[in-house]
Amino acid sequence: MADMRDLWWAAGRMAFKVAENDGWRNQRWIDSLRRSATLLEPAWPRSYSAGPFNHALPTLALLLYAVPLSDGPQDVSVGEITAALHPRRSDGEAPKVEDMLRECLTERHHDLDDDSELSELFRYLAECRPPTAYTSDGFELTSADHWPGGTLMGAAVEWAHHALTHHHLRSSTA
Repeated sequence: MADMRDLWWAAGRMAFKVAENDGWRNQRWIDSLRRSATLLEPAWPRSYSAGPFNHALPTLALLLYAVPLSDGPQDVSVGEITAALHPRRSDGEAPKVEDMLRECLTERHHDLDDDSELSELFRYLAECRPPTAYTSDGFELTSADHWPGGTLMGAAVEWAHHALTHHHLRSSTA
């Protein structure tokens, strides 16, 4: 139960205004957070306190907010979300989710270089981090704590795609 409270607490903390004097975009962001938390709740780990799942909530919310999928975030099917997380192209050159979201957020008139909370969240998730196998004092991390490198958003997409497919698409139609 505490894990679910943590998930919803995180969603509530991210329910900030994304645009001044724009009720439609603010409401879409709140609806995206609510839908993201609702979809992730069945898959939320109950025995871990850290991992790529921590960044799945904001990544999925950014996807639901920015990418024009259906009428509103609450109406988007899980199949449509998983397809957007891992787009397939006939030429094999699918865009990274970071690039896709950057483009879509810019189309929604967000300046991702400003100091707004949404911009800071996006930059934090999309920042490329080097691989990590050792602590700053030289001790080797356990294999479970190794970071292969890349972005937090990329790791969250992999986790969320698997979780949504396993918990929603295989068990029923969502």
